[in-house]
Amino acid sequence: MIVPDIEIVAILVILLLGLPILWNAFKNGLVSSFSFTKLIQTINKSLKIQGVIGLLLILLAWTWNWADFNFDSLLAGTAYTFLVVGFFMYLPALLLLNFIKYLIKRKLEKSKIGE
Repeated sequence: MIVPDIEIVAILVILLLGLPILWNAFKNGLVSSFSFTKLIQTINKSLKIQGVIGLLLILLAWTWNWADFNFDSLLAGTAYTFLVVGFFMYLPALLLLNFIKYLIKRKLEKSKIGE
């Protein structure tokens, strides 16, 4: 699918993926006391909000496509790009971060047991 108005779509996707993370970061106090594990917990919490946003985008795109609304191509492009970026870039990166977090926790637990 060729996305029309790629500049606008890119900005919308960045905002839709980034705003839940920023909101949860301020809510959890990540800005004042930063740690790797708190960052991953914040991103994991944001994933729920981003999932809801993705579902709403899909429903809106289907509804507006069915009703022949004027901006359906922009919304469909945003939904498509949001899902592609989410499934093929965001989720694998988050999975890798959670795996690294698990390895760090396991190493710290082993070092505490060995003392």
